[in-house]
Amino acid sequence: MKVLVLNGVNLGRLGSRQPDIYGQVTHQQLAEHLIKTGADLGLEVVVHQTDNEAEFISWLHQAADANWAVVLNPGAWSHYSLA
Repeated sequence: MKVLVLNGVNLGRLGSRQPDIYGQVTHQQLAEHLIKTGADLGLEVVVHQTDNEAEFISWLHQAADANWAVVLNPGAWSHYSLA
């Protein structure tokens, strides 16, 4: 089974943006951990992050068309976007 982990706005700054609040782990480290953990469970995990809403929606549509499972964290788009 394929799983798309889709992270939205500012999540690419994990580890550098306010590490006292958001922690020291970078998005790259998080992605590597998710891919390895998924593989251990027999899953193919693909991780994407974008600050562009159109790209976010495009990846979401591609995953839906391919019948992938999706885990998403839209970040601030969950409460600020007008899209």
